Amino acid sequence: MFTTIKKERKLKDQERFNCLLIDKALGTPNAYGRVIRMNSTYLETVDYMYTKRGILSLVGILSFVPFLYIIVFILFETISMYSDPNWDRHDESEMLWATLSIIVIVILFIIGSIAFYCTIGEWFRYTHYPIRFNRKNRMVYIFRGDDTVLTIPWEEIYFTIQFTGGRYSSYTIYGLVMKDPQTVKEMFNLGYSSVIERYCLKYWEFIRLYMENGVPAVIKAPGLKYYLPIADKRETIHQGWIALTSEYASMPVLKTIITPFLALVFIGRFIHRWTSKVPVWAKDIEDECKIKFSDPYILDSRKNPEGYR
Repeated sequence: MFTTIKKERKLKDQERFNCLLIDKALGTPNAYGRVIRMNSTYLETVDYMYTKRGILSLVGILSFVPFLYIIVFILFETISMYSDPNWDRHDESEMLWATLSIIVIVILFIIGSIAFYCTIGEWFRYTHYPIRFNRKNRMVYIFRGDDTVLTIPWEEIYFTIQFTGGRYSSYTIYGLVMKDPQTVKEMFNLGYSSVIERYCLKYWEFIRLYMENGVPAVIKAPGLKYYLPIADKRETIHQGWIALTSEYASMPVLKTIITPFLALVFIGRFIHRWTSKVPVWAKDIEDECKIKFSDPYILDSRKNPEGYR
């Protein structure tokens, strides 16, 4: 699960037309519950797939079920044959070799699939991929999925809003790392997407306003009631369910209808949580993001109500 795309390409006309300027206000800010911690030095948010995490794991689980069924079926048939008193065992060796060969091939395929899925999917990776906006040194740090961090000055990022089709059709704020004015070198997404453009722009305004004017400018923004309690630990089962269903909180009818599907996705999310490790920033980045002891705005999950810390 990579959070940035390293693919050199030409800047698209739509990206140029939808460019977002860091010195231009766009509506009112909204954090949409995507903040891990915030202080006068930096703002840390989740990646845009955080609330959707578990879907890919569910797909992975379902893709392995048929192969597991094949193994169980073959073993059952073998045991049944040995239990048959009328079997004369004239073809016993051939049957055993065929059974063993099929099982070995299926197991190797499953192992190969898991290894491949761990590379592109959610297993044995990280619980989340944080993005840190440091307003003191004007740097942005994006935790990549390949154990490296993209570090780039705030003013050098080319921000744009795009509507993307496919599995998760929605508006998303992209940050483009430019090689030159016409060439994109790398791309990443901010931590929120929506099918409604103005909602996405509200999140952009939250990030932009923090970087330009600091905590006082955004501290009363909606979506900051709770800070995500995942800064240095895995989410609890309860917290994981809240994160998964948070996008449907304002749509109770739809939430009720798709609850059975969300329950299945939650199984995938639990496996992702169980197999993944908590991300840790490198020491040099932590040194660049030191918080002053006297900072009056040290905000994180410790401010949350009991049960969501």
